[in-house]
Amino acid sequence: MQDTHTNSLGWLLDQELGTVEGVRYAVLMSSDGLLKARTETIGQDDGEKFAALTAALRAAGKAWDEFTGGAGMRQLLIESVGCIGLTTTAAKNTMLSVCTTGPDADVGLISHHMVRLATRVGHELATEERVPVTDGGSPV
Repeated sequence: MQDTHTNSLGWLLDQELGTVEGVRYAVLMSSDGLLKARTETIGQDDGEKFAALTAALRAAGKAWDEFTGGAGMRQLLIESVGCIGLTTTAAKNTMLSVCTTGPDADVGLISHHMVRLATRVGHELATEERVPVTDGGSPV
């Protein structure tokens, strides 16, 4: 299992998203909410919470897509009074999520950078699907 405390891919998020105007912080996570990397503008504990919250929102979005007869989710946007949250698929079983500095952030520009990062290095960001382990240590 990857040690997320080392934040080995944080530099990549800082380089690609941390310098974009309007980005407060960004995280890279498995689709089930396990933090993989974070920008330096969010701490480890808050990064883990943000990843878990994002995974829960994504699950609700997937249910909404299925209910409405959609063909799959591409991006999730949540707007609150103080900021906007954007989530997109980064690779297999991997998501990229951003919180903006405010409600007037340029969502188009931020989305462009998110997709550019996923396209550029998405194949290296993929997360293997986690398999439940039995008491004997063998996958179920």
